[in-house]
Amino acid sequence: MKKKSPPILFCNIGWMEHYQGQRKGADEITGGGGYIIKHGRGDEICNFVSVEGMHYGWVQPAGEQIALERIDENGGTGDSISGVTVVWTAKRQGVGTVVVGWYLNAIVFREKRRQSKRSALHRKNHVKQYRIEAPARYACLLPVDKRICKIPRQVKGGMGQANVWYADSPLSKPTVERVLDLIGGKYTGKSVRPIRTKNQDQERKARVEKAAVRCCCDHFEKLGYVVTSVEKDNVGWDLEAQLGKLKLRIEVKGLSEKRFAVEMTPNEYLAFSKQHEFYRLAVVVNALTDPSLSICRFSREQGEWVAEGSSEGCLRIMTKMSATISLEMR
Repeated sequence: MKKKSPPILFCNIGWMEHYQGQRKGADEITGGGGYIIKHGRGDEICNFVSVEGMHYGWVQPAGEQIALERIDENGGTGDSISGVTVVWTAKRQGVGTVVVGWYLNAIVFREKRRQSKRSALHRKNHVKQYRIEAPARYACLLPVDKRICKIPRQVKGGMGQANVWYADSPLSKPTVERVLDLIGGKYTGKSVRPIRTKNQDQERKARVEKAAVRCCCDHFEKLGYVVTSVEKDNVGWDLEAQLGKLKLRIEVKGLSEKRFAVEMTPNEYLAFSKQHEFYRLAVVVNALTDPSLSICRFSREQGEWVAEGSSEGCLRIMTKMSATISLEMR
């Protein structure tokens, strides 16, 4: 007998990188509705801040209440309902509404609640209320490049204009199943620590680079991107990955060893140093034996380059000066 899935609730919020509070010019919230446009903030900005092992989430329903009876008709008569899978969505520029993360085994409250326990980030950002709580260990915030699971909106069986979607129509079942597959997939990533590599002969270097490009292409194609090589165009990056109107520019570096330090040409470093939000540095270690991919991007919130995966690390960048000197005979 097939096990019944837990009740599910979709909550649409503003777009952020980390939902760890916002700082001007860094991880500022965008989208999410008229309140955010008017006030420049919303209480969801701390949805993934842990307070004594708990997350306290905010979403603004169309009215003052969340209709618990629509989440689970057998458990929706009280003030709260537990054991809910809460799926957080937001509008991603150039893509549409996508899944950004989730709470598992969450408690959803009918009415908004005042938060008695607040972190320094909650206090700094003046966040005092919530509607959903869940253990932090059961919460997941997807890295930006993995936020590609689209949620249909304003179509039959899809999410409407309201921020809370109960997905209780039979027409919604394919979307719910697709999201549950995403949650059950348990994506993984590996962090790497920089170290210098040995010089390699040109033939081996070519094989390493080819394997790294193949690994990177496979990664983004599995996520739904259409990947095109621009390696011969001398634009400062190797690949372009298209998803709807969104286009990532990806520089690929491959290494034969487990730990890495990569070198960039002046043209590559020029593109890297612009810190464009759609630029990515993809580093593949153990490229010929057991490829492991790290995707690095510039985080406006942290003001530095980060590598995303199961754990997050920051890049250490050392610039060098060089010159070409020749003799001009008189």
